[in-house]
Amino acid sequence: MPVEPKYHTAEHIVTAVFDELYDGILTDTRFKGIKVRLDYSVKLDEPIEEIAQKVESRANEIVKRNLDISYETITREEAEARMILRKVPADMDPIRLVHIGDYNATPCSGEHVKNTSEIGVIEIRTYNITEDGSLRITFMLRE
Repeated sequence: MPVEPKYHTAEHIVTAVFDELYDGILTDTRFKGIKVRLDYSVKLDEPIEEIAQKVESRANEIVKRNLDISYETITREEAEARMILRKVPADMDPIRLVHIGDYNATPCSGEHVKNTSEIGVIEIRTYNITEDGSLRITFMLRE
């Protein structure tokens, strides 16, 4: 089942914010209709309520910048020099990067919106620590 482009783009933004603020590493993603579940390996140096609030606030700041989404195709060698390719299959070459304005570039072959203004408002609905110690959040979008 294809992922709705605005949710997919919002996931990229939330994940980039986790990386920016907490050096968080995305370990699992699940899209279920209008709800997205994300697991992150992240240092928990503050209450998870504060982490969720800061991530939601920063992600919505990025969305409100009305950034255009663009694409770039590069060789695997170029990609490895620019970023860590955790979730990219080892045999993928070339690699498509999804640029969210000047904020972030992520390897991805999925569908995305044309501009962050199409996303709406990111609302983190739940957050908890999983059995393996990951921080799990769920988010939805509202107009």
